[in-house]
Amino acid sequence: MWTYAQKTGALRQPNGKVVATGYSGFDNGKNNPAMQAIHDVGPIPQGKWTIAGPPINTTEHGPFVLRLEPASSTNTFSRSGFLMHGDAINAPGTASRGCVIMPRKVREEVWSSGDTELEVVPELATQDLSEGQPA
Repeated sequence: MWTYAQKTGALRQPNGKVVATGYSGFDNGKNNPAMQAIHDVGPIPQGKWTIAGPPINTTEHGPFVLRLEPASSTNTFSRSGFLMHGDAINAPGTASRGCVIMPRKVREEVWSSGDTELEVVPELATQDLSEGQPA
């Protein structure tokens, strides 16, 4: 299972290694777990998600976009449409309204791993960000 930390944007592989640091949420909601319930502002809500495929290419979100579908036990606060996609080219750091933003290489690694489970947590208990790629 992959793990994404709302507070830091760290993405951890199933083996426990942090592979990248991205972000989720917009403006004051970016990487702010306290704002997860706020539509188009807060980060992706905590809980379990399925990484649904195959990856898609969209005009709005770019290439190699992964859909994130909530488990029935995940409270989405009536929010929907969560994705894992790349950052904005013209205004980096502003591409998310709740989606998880990660570099394409990382999205490709997530998909090719075959592990389609993602858990979103407020923060990781221990982190080694020295090897993580920035979004």
